Amino acid sequence: MGGLACVPHGRLTWHAGQVTVTDDEFTGVFHDELQKANYPVVGNQDNLFPDPSESSAELMVGGRIDKLNANICSNVSGMKGGAFIHVDWEIYDVIARKVVYKTATEGSYKTEKNSQSGGVPEFMTNAFDIAVQNLLADEGFHALVTRKEGAGSATAVQAVLPIIEMRAPPAISSMGDARAASVTVLTGTGHGSGFIISPDGYVITNQHVVQEARAVKVRLATQREVVGEVVRTDAARDVALIKLAESNLPAVSIRSADAPEVGDEVFAIGAPLLDKLDVTVTRGIVSAYRDTRGFKFIQSDVSVHPGSSGGPLVDKSGLVVGVCDWGMQTGGVNESLNFFIPIADAVTRLQIHLGNTKPTVLSTR
Repeated sequence: MGGLACVPHGRLTWHAGQVTVTDDEFTGVFHDELQKANYPVVGNQDNLFPDPSESSAELMVGGRIDKLNANICSNVSGMKGGAFIHVDWEIYDVIARKVVYKTATEGSYKTEKNSQSGGVPEFMTNAFDIAVQNLLADEGFHALVTRKEGAGSATAVQAVLPIIEMRAPPAISSMGDARAASVTVLTGTGHGSGFIISPDGYVITNQHVVQEARAVKVRLATQREVVGEVVRTDAARDVALIKLAESNLPAVSIRSADAPEVGDEVFAIGAPLLDKLDVTVTRGIVSAYRDTRGFKFIQSDVSVHPGSSGGPLVDKSGLVVGVCDWGMQTGGVNESLNFFIPIADAVTRLQIHLGNTKPTVLSTR
């Protein structure tokens, strides 16, 4: 109800799209409440253009206001009264591509003091604020949003982390095996590459490919897409470990006995530039071993491009010797100066153990 000088005047009505409280006002209230409650939020509602960090969101929250009642009177001193709001909420899982939770909350706001600050919209947004607070207190919502905050979340690798035991693939490998074990890691901003290192469904890739995500989609060489959980990362060494939701998958073996010599032939496998170019194989040689930023790298002239990051560098037998990491460009053109993380370093930093395989640490040659 609305009234002038606090005299009942009639029911407030509006048509769809004509209410003066905008989506931005409700969004701002929702965003602020999540931050105050220390819920993980990505993106910045004040940005004029889309925030790239929004692509790392695993859950999206939508609210539909199906009831909104207001009892407000206005006089020369301002407005007083109250408002009630009922909101139906749905939580959408971006990776699973489905609504995973539904609930409803209410919010009421009332004041006997005259307010001159925000008019009618202030009453509505204050009621919505209470509805949001009730959502954040909802046990189901809380459990869903914080389900991976504890053990098993992506963590910077430290010496105290336990070793992950996993099955090793057969010691004998081929280029066909290496291609079958290569994967494409799909993210909201693009894609990267990776490879299955154990039939148990573990994938190695770069940390800069998964960034802060806790779950990703991984496309196998067969073109099937599988959900994977990022179980461990090491930002300093730029490596990450993903556990796929399936097992008994084709895996590639690592070269553990020795390191390739400078001049030895090597092959890179990945999805350069476009994800539809997955499982592309390019050939080059080991150009040198370099110490850069405090870490050892394999330098090679093998052709790689954005999208190849995280893919395997293999020898002519299809055994992994390195992980594609970065390259030098001039004017946007790759100069065939590309650098790979030695597989021994990746395995050590991620603290994984493949059966009885103990990779030899690569030395500078």
